[in-house]
Amino acid sequence: MSMDKKLSKLDFSYFIDQKLTEVNAEKNYPFGISFEWGDLNVECPWRLRVSSEVAIGQSDYLQAPGEYSHKNVEKILMGKRITKIYHYEEISDLVVEFEDSIYLELFHDSNYFEGWQLRGDNGFYVFTLPGGSYSD
Repeated sequence: MSMDKKLSKLDFSYFIDQKLTEVNAEKNYPFGISFEWGDLNVECPWRLRVSSEVAIGQSDYLQAPGEYSHKNVEKILMGKRITKIYHYEEISDLVVEFEDSIYLELFHDSNYFEGWQLRGDNGFYVFTLPGGSYSD
């Protein structure tokens, strides 16, 4: 089995240069962010990396809710523009790169549940299926 990750051929150009406008900070709701013309809902493990350091991850949010919340994500990402989106085909990991070397990394990890959904106001819609494949 090859460990090389293969980028999908999906065209994410619609999202490039869109600014992050909202982070869902409601307790007991899935993690989600909104852009100017779209949104991303996350129901799988994730981390927010600034350069080469993890700023906050799902484990922080779940295990230390007094210290970490989606407000931490909001402080880092609010108003940042998307510069690139990487989608790895075989396991449907998604990396959203923002300006200033900020990366939101999503890791599909379930054989039973969907992992994430990315929607654009232009009708673009892609989501991960149980087991790690994706549908668009």
